[in-house]
Amino acid sequence: MDSAREGPQYRLNLENKIVLLNKKKFDLLRYIEKCGSITKASQQVKIPYRSALKYIEDLENDVNHTIVSTKRGGKGGGGGSKLTEYGKSILKEYRKVDSILKMHADVNEIEGTISDIDVENKIANIYLNGNKVILPLRGNFSINDKVLVLISPEDIFVMLEPQESSVRNVFEGKITSMELKDHLVRLTVNLGEISLYVDVTEYAREQLDLTLGKEVYIGFKAAAIAMVKI
Repeated sequence: MDSAREGPQYRLNLENKIVLLNKKKFDLLRYIEKCGSITKASQQVKIPYRSALKYIEDLENDVNHTIVSTKRGGKGGGGGSKLTEYGKSILKEYRKVDSILKMHADVNEIEGTISDIDVENKIANIYLNGNKVILPLRGNFSINDKVLVLISPEDIFVMLEPQESSVRNVFEGKITSMELKDHLVRLTVNLGEISLYVDVTEYAREQLDLTLGKEVYIGFKAAAIAMVKI
């Protein structure tokens, strides 16, 4: 995601082509499809008609595809504009990326340094509180790379005792705060060096008798982790 004067731009990958799209330009395409007119769409988005045409032209040149199909009308009307199937796919991809980012706006962040890499099993490791954190090896990473590990609060589960399972990322901590958030109970679990947010249902909170100050174990699968180089 890149910064732009008109807001952040999402880098969309369609057919191995990179499309940069921000909210205003997304709305332009959306209103073209809704209103059937570039003129009406530009009015809705509050940009000049010529700017709308220029954006569409530049975007079509970048991806080498027609995005907006325009039909000229006669004296009796009948003209208008609509998105091509490729143009609709751009809207679909933007909505997917935007939805994912909003869903993970309050994602947990852990900074660390890659200590070792298992290329055969496609995993890397960092250490947290002296314990190994197993990470999925997606992309080009090397030993000693500084990374940011991202984990959604909904992908972390709570246990009262460590259990034998395929999940190896398990840590002991203490609940330091609790609050309702979007129909879930948001726990803050202190692990010593860092604290992580964990979302559980009210039913799970009651069943586990989760209270402030309670010592618990939290765990998360490697597959639930995203890792970026910093």
